[in-house]
Amino acid sequence: MSFLAQFDVILLDLNGTFMFGHDRFGPAEDYYATYRACGGTRLDRAAVMTMMARCLDALLRVYEDPAHVDDFPTLPEAFATFARAPADELASLCATFAAHELGAVPSAHVAVLQAVSRSHRLGVVSNICGDPTRWRAHFAAVGLGSIFTTTVFSSEGRSIKPSLRLFRQAAAAFPDARRMLFVGDSWERDIVPAKQLGWGTVWISELGIGDADRVIPSVVALPTVAT
Repeated sequence: MSFLAQFDVILLDLNGTFMFGHDRFGPAEDYYATYRACGGTRLDRAAVMTMMARCLDALLRVYEDPAHVDDFPTLPEAFATFARAPADELASLCATFAAHELGAVPSAHVAVLQAVSRSHRLGVVSNICGDPTRWRAHFAAVGLGSIFTTTVFSSEGRSIKPSLRLFRQAAAAFPDARRMLFVGDSWERDIVPAKQLGWGTVWISELGIGDADRVIPSVVALPTVAT
């Protein structure tokens, strides 16, 4: 029996697992051009660049604070609190942030997930800050729109991985599942919480070693994981 055949459901992390080119942030990024493309008109370049930098820096600090895994600020809250953004500009600034946060799923990864979906039910559990609408639209555009039974994004609530709330929310979409497998590239935010729930684990890591059930260099190798 293959390794995957032991499981009814496969849940996957997103960024660094099967989506790449995400989180395009930094001083070299032209946030102002994105802001204008997202419909923003009121703020000048200096204001947009400053607000984006302040919001990002604050979110990164909170993200690394274990005290906030179940009390993570929403993106509008972050812009209002940390960047002092005007209320009528929050929508454009959040859209700007999301446009830089969103990555893309390579065609090889699309093909593998489509193949695995023919034998397993699939779901996504991901930490993002932006409105998930962009992510779900990208899934649909590349041919993944119908293969996920559930997509749990942290930005739809106040919890972030490694909080078990997100994992349990995803599992609730499969009430009859006997055995769950989680696939992700973060040891702390993916593998550790999945193991706490007694799930099978596959760690995406170039190291080739680790205390997950299996360690593979890419999701592309998932269908051939040895027993």
